Amino acid sequence: MKSKFNQSNIKVAIASAVIVGSVSLSTAGYAATLTVNAIIGESCAIDASSVLNFSNYNAATTHNAVTGVDLTSSTTVGSLCNSGTSAMFNLDGGVRAGGTALAPTRSLATATAADGTMNYQLYKASGASAVVFGAGGLGGTTDEGGLSLIANGSSNNVTIYGTLLKGQTNPKGTYTDTVNITITY
Repeated sequence: MKSKFNQSNIKVAIASAVIVGSVSLSTAGYAATLTVNAIIGESCAIDASSVLNFSNYNAATTHNAVTGVDLTSSTTVGSLCNSGTSAMFNLDGGVRAGGTALAPTRSLATATAADGTMNYQLYKASGASAVVFGAGGLGGTTDEGGLSLIANGSSNNVTIYGTLLKGQTNPKGTYTDTVNITITY
């Protein structure tokens, strides 16, 4: 009987192993998916290090009121916008803004302003054809006074042209103004 008992135990052990093995091999499951989204909106940043320099203004000769010419200059304002962003640069009238938002007058002055002001203007293109103003509103590429930009995802530059009007006989000194740039998109 002993041999039968051992055979019986061996048969039960083999059957148990097969059952346990088949249970672990036949586990049931459920498959699902995970959707991953990224929403990228319009976004821009402006490089605030730009300076428009009018140098060597000479009201007695080159820039005199009768036979002289206006002094012109330009600068580039850099920006970085997400690709596909339609943006509008607008400039306010500066510290001593005059005129209206749609037709600003801009002026430079010394630190004490005791030497009077010097009139200048900012333009969208060389040749003093279209004044850049700060009315701006909601921005967009249809505003006549702003500088439009269609971003490509890399650094984008906008050129601003300036004219310091001839015939201004102010005392020597450094004349400055600060113009705020806003970018809407």
